[in-house]
Amino acid sequence: MLSSWWSAAMTPPSTLSPFTEACLFVCLPAVLWSRPRLGSCSVCVGRASELGERTKAESCGGISSRRRGSMTRELRRLSRARRWISGLLTLSCLVDLASAYPLCTSMEAPVKYSQNLGFCTATEYRDKGCCSPREDNRTKMTFDSMNITDANCAAIVKQILCAKCDAFSATLFGHMNQENRKIPYLCTKSSKSNLTTTTGQSYCQDVWEACASVPMKNSIFAPVLLPGTSPSPSSSSNRNLAAQDGSLGSVFKSKDQFCAVMGPSASAGDEFCFDGAPFSAPPAPSNFTFPQDICVEKVGEDAYLNLVPFPDGSNRAAVSNQAGTVWLATIPEPGKAMVYNISAPFLDISDRVTNENELGFLGFAFHPDFKTNGRFFVSYNCDKQKWADCGGTCACNKETNCNPSDLRSGQLGGDGGTNPCRYSSIIAEYTVNSSVDPSASPLKAEVANPLEVRRIFTMALPYSTHHAGGLLFGPLDNYLYYMLGDGGNTGDPFNFAQNKKSLLGKILRLDVDNLPSATQITDQGLWGEYTAPKDNPFFGQNGSRPEIWALGLRNPWRCTFDSQNPTYMYCGDIGQERVQEVNLISKGGNYGWRIFEGNSTYVPPISPGGNTSARSVQAIFPILQYVHDQPELMGGPSAITGGYVSYSREDPCLYGKYVYADLFGTMWASSEVPKYSGNFRSSQINYLCSASSPLNCTLEGNSTSPELQEILSFGLDKSANFYILASNGVYRVVHPQNCGRVCTEVLPALPPIGAPAPSGSPSSTGASSPGPAPAQNSARSSRSQFLHISFALTLAALGSALGFIL
Repeated sequence: MLSSWWSAAMTPPSTLSPFTEACLFVCLPAVLWSRPRLGSCSVCVGRASELGERTKAESCGGISSRRRGSMTRELRRLSRARRWISGLLTLSCLVDLASAYPLCTSMEAPVKYSQNLGFCTATEYRDKGCCSPREDNRTKMTFDSMNITDANCAAIVKQILCAKCDAFSATLFGHMNQENRKIPYLCTKSSKSNLTTTTGQSYCQDVWEACASVPMKNSIFAPVLLPGTSPSPSSSSNRNLAAQDGSLGSVFKSKDQFCAVMGPSASAGDEFCFDGAPFSAPPAPSNFTFPQDICVEKVGEDAYLNLVPFPDGSNRAAVSNQAGTVWLATIPEPGKAMVYNISAPFLDISDRVTNENELGFLGFAFHPDFKTNGRFFVSYNCDKQKWADCGGTCACNKETNCNPSDLRSGQLGGDGGTNPCRYSSIIAEYTVNSSVDPSASPLKAEVANPLEVRRIFTMALPYSTHHAGGLLFGPLDNYLYYMLGDGGNTGDPFNFAQNKKSLLGKILRLDVDNLPSATQITDQGLWGEYTAPKDNPFFGQNGSRPEIWALGLRNPWRCTFDSQNPTYMYCGDIGQERVQEVNLISKGGNYGWRIFEGNSTYVPPISPGGNTSARSVQAIFPILQYVHDQPELMGGPSAITGGYVSYSREDPCLYGKYVYADLFGTMWASSEVPKYSGNFRSSQINYLCSASSPLNCTLEGNSTSPELQEILSFGLDKSANFYILASNGVYRVVHPQNCGRVCTEVLPALPPIGAPAPSGSPSSTGASSPGPAPAQNSARSSRSQFLHISFALTLAALGSALGFIL
């Protein structure tokens, strides 16, 4: 038996993620150990990382790719031991070849410029900054127009103007809080300026002392600096002086008033301010903790992909399954089950939806103004052989360097078989408005009009996998965000995800309120009845589709906005064979696939669509990732399910944490510490079943953990309560005391009754904003030390591995 295990263990996977030559001698043992295999079951187990495999229940040799619980104990033990070793071996192989990013005031990632800047000359601004040479020149023109004659004040004003070039400028200038300041937050507790005149005072005080009485034309400080502020002098002579003089003393009464206005915001924290030098994020606190367990109760029996609160503020929610049926369910208080009439669906288009493997009804979103217009949107897949209007233009076309006839056989045949471009991805608009009573309020609706209002989007697909399909509205811009995978097959052979002429492997941002004419659709090559917002990052660029918001994604399964931080958009992206990742999506961001899988390089087995050089892009790495060989995955194949940031008041210990999961049941909680730093930590969490669960939980063996089977998705209700949508039911997170656990965390106070909700409070889509991601640190400073340590661990692991097997 041991000899057969050794043979299986040393059988390399059919397709490997190649790593850099510099660590190949370290990676090779990990590669050889990277998957559990037992005879003919290698394909069954290995391919289950694809999302579609979750429903196939393919079994070979007694091992099912559908449920990790059906694997034999013997294989689990072997897999676990091998993964511990492989995990150590592969740590050193995840070499940083690109970098994660902060954000510019444009809400785009900073970039490295090849030439030096002439005015804002700090090395940090060139190596990873937000000012192109043209923007640097404009900054100099602004400075020159101020005509500052005092050298010390001029130098300080130059520092402040050049802060726009800082990689963290979105945070420094308040864009993360929608303040959009002209001046960065000035530090009121510290100073790193080399222009300080008084020891021990803050940078804001430095600015005041240097410039209080210095005249400035076209002053950036006058007359009104921020929304809600105004010049303090009351006399008309002083107001005239402010217009003519521009000195700080002519605008503000005192240094204290100046620093009160110019200092850091309460939401950003004292750490996020400009102190005269390029910004660096503060370190994470050492006492940060995660919950070990969450307590859940089972409130529904069936499997759903979407749970979206109905926009009337009630306890109703729309729940939809993969087959294409939507119900309005009543979700009562904790301790009671979800209720709906299965025979009276809100919308049923199951006769149009192709529901098999990864095909199906995937996305659902209410329009932000649903309460007056009654509009909502769905995304699904359908078959042109059954419905003529499902036969849209194929994503494999001359424009994308792809020929559909090439998809019929061989490696390129993949899952397209003999019918490439047979299935389409659809966005359709529906309404609850009825011709019987047009004046009825949409909020009173119990059922939708079954007739499609308009076809927003139709694209025929080269293969039958990697569709993503999520829909989200950004409440700050009312645009519709649509997630599309790379089109399928191993390794994205046509390089769709990196091709800006293709919409595959992208997040799209669409305007569904300003509809195009038939002529516009034809002339602009649109895929349906929408327009592309003019502030989309590639709008008007030759060789790029204007709909694209972000690119370089493989199969983004479940993207959500942080309901209290509207510029954060989290996306789980399903990897090829080694890495599952969570990305924070920003305007124009390139998330690396298929140049990278996670933060390691990837080379596809075939590439008729050409390759994109890693040096030609500035890829953005995941904020969170896990490899398939992590021991906690317990032998199951991997596919990430993106989640939400929880603001449920049921579990104080989970409050403010981003929760995500692996399809096969492992769950994590993560948090950015400190806020806006881009430094994320995560920890695995267990789930326990509440003693007062309204529906019986099926437990895993003799444990107190419910058998969720597959975690398909997550949801939020109108009160921000957190739901796990599993293949065997719906589970709601409840207070830890229901499971005999203690949580000592204290919830933040609720706003007073009648006070406006916090920016980005949960919308009808469970989303909150259009947005870009927060700053993210690359954490490269300890790379050398890390590689030395990991190499030592590698040698130790190899010795242990040989001893264990032999």
